[in-house]
Amino acid sequence: MPFDDPALLAEFVTESREHLADVEGQLLEIEANGANIDVDLVNKVFRAIHSIKGAAGFMGLVRVNELAHALENVLGKMRTKELTPNSQIVDVMLKGADALSGLINDIENSNAVDVSAHVILLNEIFEGDGAYSSAQASTDHQSDDSDAIVDKIAAPSETADKSLPADEPLKETAVAQRSQATSQVESSIRVQVGVLDRLMNLAGELVLGRNQLLQTVNNADGTSMQAVAARLDQVTSELQEAIMQTRMQPIGNVFNKFPRVVRDLSAKLGKQCNVVMEGGEVEVDKTIIEAIGDPLTHMVRNSVDHGIEMPEKRMSTQKEPAGTVTLRAYHQAGKVRIDICDDGGGIDTNRLKEKAVSKGIITAERASQMSDREAVWLIFHPGFSTAEKISDVSGRGVGMDVVRTNIEKIGGSVDIESTLGQGTSVQITLPLTLAIIPSMLIRSCNRRFAIPQVNIVELVRVRASESSQRISRVKGARVLRLRGSLLPLVDLDQAMNFADAKEKSDSEGARQIVVVESGQFRYGLIVDEIDDSEEIVVKPLGRHLKSCGCLAGATILGDGHVAPILDVSGIAAKTDLRSHEQENNKEHHQDDASLASERQSLLMFTNAPTEQFAVPMSLISRIERIRTEQIDTVGGQELLQYRGTSLPLLTIEAHIKAQPRPAMDYVHVVVFQIHGREVGLIAAELNDIREVAAEIDGNTFREPGIAGSIVVDDKTIRIVDLYELAFSAHPKWFAEKPKVTVDEESPFQILLAEDSSFFRKQAKDYLESEGFSIIEAEDGAQAWELLKSGEYKVDLVITDIEMPFMNGFELTRTIKSNSDTCHLPVIALTSLASDEDQRRGVEAGVDDYQIKMDRERVMSAVWRLLSPKKTNRKGSHSKPEVLEGCLS
Repeated sequence: MPFDDPALLAEFVTESREHLADVEGQLLEIEANGANIDVDLVNKVFRAIHSIKGAAGFMGLVRVNELAHALENVLGKMRTKELTPNSQIVDVMLKGADALSGLINDIENSNAVDVSAHVILLNEIFEGDGAYSSAQASTDHQSDDSDAIVDKIAAPSETADKSLPADEPLKETAVAQRSQATSQVESSIRVQVGVLDRLMNLAGELVLGRNQLLQTVNNADGTSMQAVAARLDQVTSELQEAIMQTRMQPIGNVFNKFPRVVRDLSAKLGKQCNVVMEGGEVEVDKTIIEAIGDPLTHMVRNSVDHGIEMPEKRMSTQKEPAGTVTLRAYHQAGKVRIDICDDGGGIDTNRLKEKAVSKGIITAERASQMSDREAVWLIFHPGFSTAEKISDVSGRGVGMDVVRTNIEKIGGSVDIESTLGQGTSVQITLPLTLAIIPSMLIRSCNRRFAIPQVNIVELVRVRASESSQRISRVKGARVLRLRGSLLPLVDLDQAMNFADAKEKSDSEGARQIVVVESGQFRYGLIVDEIDDSEEIVVKPLGRHLKSCGCLAGATILGDGHVAPILDVSGIAAKTDLRSHEQENNKEHHQDDASLASERQSLLMFTNAPTEQFAVPMSLISRIERIRTEQIDTVGGQELLQYRGTSLPLLTIEAHIKAQPRPAMDYVHVVVFQIHGREVGLIAAELNDIREVAAEIDGNTFREPGIAGSIVVDDKTIRIVDLYELAFSAHPKWFAEKPKVTVDEESPFQILLAEDSSFFRKQAKDYLESEGFSIIEAEDGAQAWELLKSGEYKVDLVITDIEMPFMNGFELTRTIKSNSDTCHLPVIALTSLASDEDQRRGVEAGVDDYQIKMDRERVMSAVWRLLSPKKTNRKGSHSKPEVLEGCLS
């Protein structure tokens, strides 16, 4: 040990890792700048290395000090502009930084590590004696440790010394080693001081609540008990949220390593490749961050190796010589979505099928029946590869199956889309956290189970009178007729092999069905009862239950009983479900006039006994039940102290012609977001959540704050426009609206295809209020005729999905397949955004998918897609976040 104070040594390691965290990206930026040296940027790297060197010298860390000193010398010459950085110099510096990081990670043994190869090369660069160029050829032999960085990131753990035929069998031990790659798990985490302060305050509130509860119990005061319990419930929820926040880390922590990976790999393969990264600020739990590093690296390497073509081939197909790999992270439906896209050659499905047949994975007959989408999924089959030769980069057939397995282990899913000649896109969907998850409690055979809400699509109750019509059998498999499609059904009690499980006939009484999804596959789970929703803490299963593929864990409920957590993917695998192609089972033709009415999922509530209102479920963040005495009034504005902040509250009667809300002990607060802030709408009583398909009347009851009305069960229900309601209450929030027009004389033109006059008018009004020029079309066919005519210079297309004559998917495919219109961005709007619809949209070429009545998100998507066009109109040459330094 060079230093005998473990605590100080640990602090040095932590600080050094923080110093080195950004060095790699900064060196790549220095490389990209070339002769245009950014002195401030070089100074940042210099200070980081200098800090490590100074502390290492004090603590007797000789090798760390020696290597840091050599790096510092080169950086010193760069900042005085005596040395111009190039790819060879930066490559040596990157390898030196890798070696320095390795020393710090194994600090106890660092003085025994030989770093002379790195120091010699760095000193040659510093001295500028020309020796570097002659010594460069021996770099690979002198710095095996740093060269291994690229190879360790890949799936293979050993480098093949020579190419082998792809079909030649390999030792099982070698393959097994490759599939057992592990990620380093950090034992510490950085937390902002503000989060710690909030935790301390909440802990104090929890102590006060405990004291009040003890006193109330001793006094046997039932009235006070309820208030104290409500307060404890609120504080516990806030404490839970704050603690979970301490574990949240930006996904950029994973993304930031990929520019280096792509740079080194593209240079090794003789390719040119850029990296574009978006959404690095999106946060997920630390456990998930650690779990996705290796799977993402597999896919990024695949994009460079298999996807991006050689520069000569790209130019021969009228592409830029440099390919692009895009990593994009964003929130979607309470989950995190990561897209890994490349503009390479795509996947040859015919070649995939030929290879699968030759390996005996599928039969020739099955191959002839497979769609291109099914064929693409063959790459997830264990041991499958189309590489002609085995190398240290690819060809051993261990990779994508491991990726899918690892993603599914943490509750995620993987999907893939590919177009030959255009590129490939892999979509990963992940939960935000694994520790505490919202779930639905259900019963089967008098046993309680929990289903994670992230897997639940909807709840369906089939009445006894409808059972024989809606539940039937196809080739012996039970299916549910749901909105024109056939949904496979599974009896939970039979899937779990309960001894007291009984076979139920298709016409036997009412049925409770939980529609669940795993990846892109959906099915219905028949249960006895649906209890309630609850946030649960996940506990691991004992070894005697781990072999049961139907369970993902267990939880302890509030009454002390244990409830197993169902694994919807495991149940599907155990029961051997096969999805039914929805397009082959449609019961209603898309050109039917009935499709002119839109399906809406609405929360219906009462404000006064004789008046009902509704809010689209897609706009609601959550719903809280509170005591009216918790509402404060400050300056005439009603507020609720909520999760550590003041939540502004809106009332129906204050801004809409409506009867006042009667005095009540409890009310509900419907929480939604406007301009990045949370707002609550007070609802007296909640009536129902209904999916309705009636035509919306946009005229009879139209007023500011009311979008229209709908008739349900012979009652007229007014639909609240949350955006207008918030504007009426707080106009200052909307005072500064971003404008996207280049100038008043040349506004952007948007083609709006929507068959519902109500939704068409809604969208047109708010788009025109932002300065856009709107061209209207009543269906997809009319929209395409307008585009073909050339009469309008359209910048963006917004389309409904379900329309007569030509639906939104068909319109998008037509636009994207035509050379005159393929450049146009397309936003698809829908009332109910299912994963299946989004998958079909991606296949058709849709650029973004939004809920119709979510005005703010729609506008955000419009601004984002039109930003490049705005830049081009202004004549600017600025680009998105593309790391040009990643060019080989």
